[in-house]
Amino acid sequence: MSVLLTGGSGKTAPRVAALLAAANKPYLLGSRQGPAAGSTHPTVKFDMGDESTWVKPFETTSIKAVYMMEPRISEPWVYMNKFVDHAKKQGVNRFVLCAGTSATIGKDGMGRVWEHLMNANVEYSVLRPSWFMENLVEPGLAFTIGKMNKIFTAAQDGQIPFISADDIAEVAFHALTVEKSYNCDLKICGPENLTYDQIAEILSKVLGRKIEHIKQDEKTRIDGLVKEAGLSEYFARFLTRLELLASEDFEKGTSDVVQRVTGHPPQSFEQFAQLNKAVWS
Repeated sequence: MSVLLTGGSGKTAPRVAALLAAANKPYLLGSRQGPAAGSTHPTVKFDMGDESTWVKPFETTSIKAVYMMEPRISEPWVYMNKFVDHAKKQGVNRFVLCAGTSATIGKDGMGRVWEHLMNANVEYSVLRPSWFMENLVEPGLAFTIGKMNKIFTAAQDGQIPFISADDIAEVAFHALTVEKSYNCDLKICGPENLTYDQIAEILSKVLGRKIEHIKQDEKTRIDGLVKEAGLSEYFARFLTRLELLASEDFEKGTSDVVQRVTGHPPQSFEQFAQLNKAVWS
């Protein structure tokens, strides 16, 4: 009986796959691109927004649990809820949804999927991680930090409990494999609430040079993401809106989930920066 991991090219699914492999538990990565050259993970073409790809995973192996990531499509909950019903008919009885701190039961977005899982008579866990530390090593921020010594945001002095994708993946692994399902939401926070000024200070210490946080207003931030980063206006506004919410301490919080579920504390941002400093050097 295998675990299907959707979002196979994302930050967390490949990490969950590695944990399942290490535990000798069968799994299958689902990716819109299908099997990637050189990948050691069993992979099948799967696109949450394309129902014709939903059959293949179940033809490949017997699946008992599914890890679900939000796809970047319009009204994703419509497809995801329909897929839950499809998977349930194929014998799946456990679903782990990776949502976010903003998810609210019944509200558009992952809250709609959360509500559906609660009403579907299945085992479930809803992961609600704060902002990923890994965002700072993606191409955009890797460039501005590495080449310009700057971090541009509209988050102002908002405090955020940044969390490592490794810790999120480990919580997901347990939610998928533990004997008794959690059947609740799990808010996943890092060990400390940090402003981007503090992130810049830590990076300055680790890299041995001055990193500066440039605080921008809404219009400047959106314009920069569109003109400099090449994002669509829709996605630029979406990211800026998240940063504006963070500026009001929407993300601020604490949680013992990582310690309670995995048995160890979550990684600190300074530890993460030390491990990844070559990206910004």
